[in-house]
Amino acid sequence: MLVRFTKGSVAAKNDALVCERPDGTSSTAAMPKQGILPHDAFHFVVETTLGWTDAFFGQVAAGASLADTTARFHPVKKSPAPLPRLRQIEALVECLQAEQWGGASDPVAFIAKLAAACRRTRTTPPTIAPADLARVRLALREFGAAWRPLNPGQSIERTF
Repeated sequence: MLVRFTKGSVAAKNDALVCERPDGTSSTAAMPKQGILPHDAFHFVVETTLGWTDAFFGQVAAGASLADTTARFHPVKKSPAPLPRLRQIEALVECLQAEQWGGASDPVAFIAKLAAACRRTRTTPPTIAPADLARVRLALREFGAAWRPLNPGQSIERTF
């Protein structure tokens, strides 16, 4: 599936996301702007780096719309999730976003923070080795290095 992240104008509240499946169907969504990478970009980078095909973008690749998938993910924190991966990916993305704002911690401390976040959402933490965390952090830096200099209307395209 082709995934296109498009930067909105400076005054816009959203960037844009388009997912084009090999069968010709597609789904689009607005991505609320953040001071860092878009939340959905974190999902994409983590899921592709770790090979998680059963999380957010895996659901979209399987035919779900971005809106339906987002709606399924938001209540995950408050109610039982049909797939443990939904809670795990949200906890992991939140921990990684926190690092973007406040700085990285050593792998042992990060994994402890992830375990605490998973406990809050009543799920088992995913197994993340320090080497996996290093790969994800590097992939996020690379995505950010490509995203930040984009002008409004420009896009990054990746394959899921």
